[in-house]
Amino acid sequence: MQRTAKAKGGRRMQYRILSSAVAAVLMAAVSARAETTVVFNNYLSEQNEIMRNVIRPWADAVEQASNAEVKIDFTASSMAPPPRQLEMIRSGVADAAMNISSFTASQWIAPIIAELPVLFEADSAEQHSVALWRTYEKYFREAENIEGVHVVALFALSGNHVWNNKRPIKELADAHGIKLRVNPNGTAVVEAMGGVVISRPAVESFEIITRGVADGTVLPISSVEGLGVLKELKCATLYPGSLYRSTGSIVFNRGFWDSIPDAEKTAIEKVSGEALARLGGANLDRATEETRAKLQDAGVDVFEADMGQIEALRESKPVVAAIEEWKARAADLGLDADEVIEFYREQLQQAQN
Repeated sequence: MQRTAKAKGGRRMQYRILSSAVAAVLMAAVSARAETTVVFNNYLSEQNEIMRNVIRPWADAVEQASNAEVKIDFTASSMAPPPRQLEMIRSGVADAAMNISSFTASQWIAPIIAELPVLFEADSAEQHSVALWRTYEKYFREAENIEGVHVVALFALSGNHVWNNKRPIKELADAHGIKLRVNPNGTAVVEAMGGVVISRPAVESFEIITRGVADGTVLPISSVEGLGVLKELKCATLYPGSLYRSTGSIVFNRGFWDSIPDAEKTAIEKVSGEALARLGGANLDRATEETRAKLQDAGVDVFEADMGQIEALRESKPVVAAIEEWKARAADLGLDADEVIEFYREQLQQAQN
């Protein structure tokens, strides 16, 4: 009897040990499966205004909204040049990335509505970001499918102005011959001014200015400090409503997005879309005012342009052609371009209220 009891006790102990081991393995498997790591391609420094005000806050919000079930893992260096982010995401090299819209305008026109030169008078990044997201959802989400890519957020940066080492642009003729670094979406404005277009990514501003490749750059107020050019440029010409603005998006590889559990997708979407448009836009507006206050101490000669330059640019051939080209491409998608632009204007006003 004693041996039988001991034998039974031993079997119970073995069973308990085995059960505990199985439970531990199952818990580990569940834990490993539960956390989703998003490999996010990154080519921005931590000081860059987009990283500080949009991407990093979004990544933190995703982790919080998902109860740490989703982690955004930024790459140590970029896996593709800035203009090739959509191509890289489509091919699955990374799971997600931030795309600057002007570099992929030939593939995707939706975000370019916010970039159309001197068309809108509002200069708030928050207003434009909200209007852009609402316009995308209403008109472009279904009309313009981006193969292999899922869009979770769109945002608009603060408006662009002219910074250079030659002279303030007190009238358009003053820009003649000045070599200005500009994104592709700003070439129409620089051409209309008579400036020399240096089409390069904004992140290269410091390098090409300090090397003398360009005399200046076209950037938002909020960008000049983070890109290291605030102390390299002597003159700033600030325009009412800005000359144009750049936009960006957060995009996922569609296959990767489809593989994410529904609960985690919901968590990501909760802090993306209009929520990020509000958060990132407000952060950018605040950064604009903070940098504006530093211009005088940095020794920048600031000239506030009037609407006369804006009106002249609106009537210029390069600007008219850029807007008409966008309208034609929107029409090719089956959209009424004028209706879309009017809706965007309405959303700008609503976002302000």
